Amino acid sequence: MISGAIGYLGQLFHLGEAGKGWAAGCALVGCIVGCAAAGTVADYLGKKKGLGLCALCFALSSIGILFAADLHQFVLWRLIGGVGIGAASVIAPNYIAEIAPTRVRGRCVTLYQLGIVSGILAAVFVNMLIQRMGDEAWNVSTGWRWMFFAGVIPAILFGVMILPAVESPRWLMKMGRRDEAIAVLTKIDGPEAAARETVEIENALATEEGHISELFTTFRRPLLLGIMLAGLQQLSGITPVFSFLPEIFRAAGTKTSDAFFQSVLVSLINLVFTLFALWLVDKAGRKTLVLAGSSLQFVAFALVGWFYHIHGSGVAVLILVMAFVAGHAFGNGVACWVIISEIYPTKVRGRGMSIAITALWVVGYLGNQLFPLMQKHLGSDGTFWCFSGGALLTIIFVAWLIPETKGRSLEEITKFWTEGKPATT
Repeated sequence: MISGAIGYLGQLFHLGEAGKGWAAGCALVGCIVGCAAAGTVADYLGKKKGLGLCALCFALSSIGILFAADLHQFVLWRLIGGVGIGAASVIAPNYIAEIAPTRVRGRCVTLYQLGIVSGILAAVFVNMLIQRMGDEAWNVSTGWRWMFFAGVIPAILFGVMILPAVESPRWLMKMGRRDEAIAVLTKIDGPEAAARETVEIENALATEEGHISELFTTFRRPLLLGIMLAGLQQLSGITPVFSFLPEIFRAAGTKTSDAFFQSVLVSLINLVFTLFALWLVDKAGRKTLVLAGSSLQFVAFALVGWFYHIHGSGVAVLILVMAFVAGHAFGNGVACWVIISEIYPTKVRGRGMSIAITALWVVGYLGNQLFPLMQKHLGSDGTFWCFSGGALLTIIFVAWLIPETKGRSLEEITKFWTEGKPATT
């Protein structure tokens, strides 16, 4: 929603480059807080209740922004929404990974990303519709508020839909509720698979202490890999791209109404290629998708920088931004979440994911905060060349350090760390 609102918000509150960066990035500060707390909340309350709290944060934020009288109130409600986003970004993929059968776990976690990109598409489409409801003055005073208020609908739907969901069987087992865990496993994958998985989970829990200190000793390698992968996912600039989409196209000479329409096209590409990844993630593997997607991102933004440098066609910029987003959608946008949800042992999975995804939101916040300043001091060409360099670093470090986790149960992956045998790359 912020992508459509930021230009009008900047006019209403007379924001400079740093102010626009803060207005766009403040929610990500909330994400960092939510992320840091989510692992502990999920480990003690369970995944289902944790997701219910996220839905509450989403609804409060959407309603509060509608009535925000000044920038400070706007920031407060954005922070609350950000807490929900950050917590959900830990709990949702964690929950999905723990209830999904091994053979379809990658695709199931990909559904989390599919939900995100569907939401982005809906958001920019609603932004476009609201933007066309009035003139510039109306959008500055009122239109941007309705853009945010529209988010109350999916927030309520999410809260209602989580009510009939099952609790994570691994969390139930960890809490000593063995019979309930077996019932959930049987419901998901049948009695034979449930019996086998019950033994695996109990054996894994018996070898884990569940102390956060394990993340810095026995499981230090997956902790560092998760932090690295999460940070790299953001280093190519995906968060500021979606936060400032219409502004990016305006800088290429596109008029406002067309810039909003082009944002919808980019988000549609995001959805299509996430669907492609849904089919591919358990076939090609997580690492392969990251490398292929990051390579496309590297080339696309190198060329975007060049077209800005030569004051080239706005249509070429649109096509290349679409290519960049496609690379994110079938690569890091999917595989990053899958890998991070897989590499930590059951007893500390929530806290391990909290630490890794906190790194993701820290880098995402810095991207949003710095993007307007980068545009001012480096120009659009220099800004996108920097993001292209981030994609190149992703290719290098993922190829060198990240193991492949396709086709392995969560308990098998844990064994790789405890027995000192790295997964096959």
